[in-house]
Amino acid sequence: MTRNMDPLARFHLEWSPIPSKHGTRFKLDVFKHNLSAADGLPPYAQARIIDLISHQLGKTRPTACLWVSVESPGNWFVEEIRRLVKFRIPTAVLPSTEIPFDDWDFRPHAEYHLEEYLPSPVTLAPFSPERHGLNERTLRTLRVLARLKTGHTREIASLAGFSPTHIRRLLKQLRALDLIAHKQIGKYQGWEILTKGMRVAHRSWNIPKGAHFAPHRREFRYSGERHRRVSRLWRAWLEKAYPYVEIWDCWTEVSIHFGIPDALAWGKKYDREYLFWLEVDSGHSSRKTMRSHYQYRLRNAYEHSLDWGIPILFCIMGPPWVVREFPGSIPLQFPDMAIIGHDWRDFGRLPIFERGRWIQDLDASAHKRRAASAPTLPFDPGKYSPRPEFRKDPAHLKQRSNKPRYVDHASLDRDREWDPNDR
Repeated sequence: MTRNMDPLARFHLEWSPIPSKHGTRFKLDVFKHNLSAADGLPPYAQARIIDLISHQLGKTRPTACLWVSVESPGNWFVEEIRRLVKFRIPTAVLPSTEIPFDDWDFRPHAEYHLEEYLPSPVTLAPFSPERHGLNERTLRTLRVLARLKTGHTREIASLAGFSPTHIRRLLKQLRALDLIAHKQIGKYQGWEILTKGMRVAHRSWNIPKGAHFAPHRREFRYSGERHRRVSRLWRAWLEKAYPYVEIWDCWTEVSIHFGIPDALAWGKKYDREYLFWLEVDSGHSSRKTMRSHYQYRLRNAYEHSLDWGIPILFCIMGPPWVVREFPGSIPLQFPDMAIIGHDWRDFGRLPIFERGRWIQDLDASAHKRRAASAPTLPFDPGKYSPRPEFRKDPAHLKQRSNKPRYVDHASLDRDREWDPNDR
């Protein structure tokens, strides 16, 4: 079978058969798929890629097993992928530090086969960024923009975890390679990924050509410009407000535990793994609707925290009246989560959080706005002459026309014949 005819040649997979403990002639037909938590995709999207590979392996090679090796600094990412994968063929989702030993490490249970019936497959070589003129940082920037489709420089810098100065250099390099282009987004100019750049990002994620992956890759819901901007700046907001918190990655509009947070950051506080759940509310809904929505989202976040044993910081951002009304959405049986509220106009500041408490800092934010709007000017206005008054020149006033006006005599006659007593 030639390379072009082999469906497995569309994937970056490594064939790693595992011999049986009872005899070297019997082996597990294992294909290894490598992924990293730093690839720019949330666990839900990574699970869909695994399902796509499993479906193709099941059709092409019925004896195949899939070994998913996940490079991750914590346990939550691996556990979340394991929960979301559909396990169409025997699959083992393990951290990169572990390897499968026998058939019981796969779910569902795998079977050994004679090595004579396991021909060596033809697969793609591991993806190399250097072949496309990229390095590790430019590839990460391209992957972030592939998920956003369009975005401003500060938004891309926040989600990629780089400074705005450094991200500008990376974006210029991608622009020189014709992978991205400038795009007018609202009132300001931003960036848009091109079709060529999207193909490179898909190949780096091990997505075959022609696969319909856009619904799983992109943000799930459309939101207003300001709402979307606050969500995308969530990582930079956390890193500036909490220097003692290390953020590993952040995604916007991501599916998690039957809920879709506006932004979800994953990292650690001191030595404890943490999730930072953000909900942004523009204040266009009624109090009753807002209370119903956030009771459901708080319950989802709390259940996810219980299932995986990971603490969650739940933050609500919006206009001040939304933050003041939010305590009405908290259940009477207070969840064991840290819940905070903050004004979405005050970037880089957040209240100190504590598990089992609701904390908001509207008073501090209002004080900062009043101090910033104090009537003190950096210059002396008396040194400048007053602005001259503008007066219309009487010579340029519009003259009234002398043309005779048209009179409809028929309508005048009808008005004369009208009787006010005729009802």
